[in-house]
Amino acid sequence: MPSYSLQSPFSLKICYPRILVLLCLLFTSSFLQGQKVKKLFTSDSLLELTVTLPIKDVINDTKVRNEYECQLVYTSEDGQKHPHQVKIQVRGKTRALKQVCSFPPLQLNFNKKDTKNSIFKGQDKVKLVAHCKSDNIYQEYVQKEYVVYKMYEVISPYSFKVRLCSITYIDKNNPSKNNTYDGFLIESTEHVAKRNDMTEYKDSIRNQEVLNKDNLDKLVMFQYMIGNLDWSIAKRHNMKLIIGDQGQLPMAVPYDFDYAGMVDTPYAVPPAESSVSDVKTRVFRGFCKRNGYEETVSFYKEQKEELYDVINQSLFLTEKTRRNMIKYMDQFYKNMENPKYVDKKINKACRIDHKHAYDYE
Repeated sequence: MPSYSLQSPFSLKICYPRILVLLCLLFTSSFLQGQKVKKLFTSDSLLELTVTLPIKDVINDTKVRNEYECQLVYTSEDGQKHPHQVKIQVRGKTRALKQVCSFPPLQLNFNKKDTKNSIFKGQDKVKLVAHCKSDNIYQEYVQKEYVVYKMYEVISPYSFKVRLCSITYIDKNNPSKNNTYDGFLIESTEHVAKRNDMTEYKDSIRNQEVLNKDNLDKLVMFQYMIGNLDWSIAKRHNMKLIIGDQGQLPMAVPYDFDYAGMVDTPYAVPPAESSVSDVKTRVFRGFCKRNGYEETVSFYKEQKEELYDVINQSLFLTEKTRRNMIKYMDQFYKNMENPKYVDKKINKACRIDHKHAYDYE
């Protein structure tokens, strides 16, 4: 964009209309983009929620997963309380297992008519990542997973927006019993698709190669950076696909990062078929490319400062936790500066169990 000097009255007179046009265009573009994101996810401020529910009935219903009536109250920034009647049910797989989490992930089902003047306007079914267990350390795991979601927002617009919450759970059957834990809400796949002028892609795919290549390369490198092996595109494991106009290739949108080495939950284990015993050990799972991944490595180097900022500005994390996350990132970037490492651990360590490598179109 050309620069305009305001030092000279003459230049100001000549350029002023152009400045106005540019400012209007920038404002309009920003406004429209902001309009595409639902109100719930336009802020990163901590959202205070109070949920009154029959706790034991809900968290023990992990098989049938009935919906239960409950009251949800959120506190707006001006301190006002806003009540909603919602339905709630257990969701998820691993974290819904009793041997893994005593408190499973939940889904909130809103009545759209009840949310017209609410922060939840436009929301239908919203996923809630809960605290798993009451131990303080599990608060940290929730917070770290939230940060990983925010980091992927830096990498790609094809990402789930999230909102960190402080949630007070009140037992409907014993109102004197209440506890407060951190959790976060996740944007729906439908809304991710809509704000990117796309729709959800539900057809089957054979492997990674049918995806948009730039999207895929950035995704597999992100999973490598955070130390995550708990995903599969073909099996739709912790992965949603969205697609644009006819003839375009689908984009992959990852979620569920609790098995990532960067989050390092105690229940996270590497896949049985992997050659590592610790989730913090990085293993590259991208497909082989004739030209290697140098362009993707360069892209991640360009994003380094912003990715570090996401961690450093997450002041809800303890200083020690931020320091450990940065240390894990430092190792990744140190390796990316070593061409021999990139060639050995990425370009030649790629997955070759497919018919052919691909080139960019």
